[in-house]
Amino acid sequence: MHPLAQTLKCRLLLFPILSVGLGLLVGCNGAETANTPESTESEVTTESFNRSVSEATTATDEVSDLGEATQSGVDILSTASNSSTINLSAIIGTMEDGWLPKVVTKYNLKRGMSPEEVGKIMPGAEKISKFGFSEVPAKGVPGVDKYKFSFLKDKKDPDQKRTLYSISLLFDPAIKKDLPYDKVALAFAEKYGEVTSEKIAQKIVTWGGPKYATAQLTHSINKFEGYEFKIVIPKP
Repeated sequence: MHPLAQTLKCRLLLFPILSVGLGLLVGCNGAETANTPESTESEVTTESFNRSVSEATTATDEVSDLGEATQSGVDILSTASNSSTINLSAIIGTMEDGWLPKVVTKYNLKRGMSPEEVGKIMPGAEKISKFGFSEVPAKGVPGVDKYKFSFLKDKKDPDQKRTLYSISLLFDPAIKKDLPYDKVALAFAEKYGEVTSEKIAQKIVTWGGPKYATAQLTHSINKFEGYEFKIVIPKP
């Protein structure tokens, strides 16, 4: 056979083989291209997961920092509270002023007093409801709206007359803007004792006092109501 003819024959035989090989190569490349979105989606999912874990860790750190700040805030809050127009320290006073808040110690209230006796000191306190409560305006005390009195029935009395049990400071709801609950609780803690971050988060803090007396700061969920600081008067 002529050499040229033999060369052409070989080329004709090799062409189908090369075509098949190229087809397989293109097919493989196409499969890799088809798999690319899945790979990208996997990378995005992994990245999102990592970011979520990172954000969760950051949030945990922030909560931890808040707890530490809350616990140490008792020592530094006096400066923060005095930055407001409401002087919480002047309202509460210190333990040297007695168990009751400083603003009411001058009234010399005693547990067991009748509504009429309290009314002579603070006019209007004698006008109790059927549940034994009365309220009078708190004059000259910025930030405090009213005083609320609680008179319980004396079980030892045949007529079960009501006598003074506790007094509450009802704060003006407007102070919430400048004095959030945690600041108020920490300011009161300077006198009544330290509080935990958990109790502050629950927005109901209770302190124990002398002769079965207690003090409790609560935060109403109603935006039209302010903080209430209820102080049970110690027994004689």
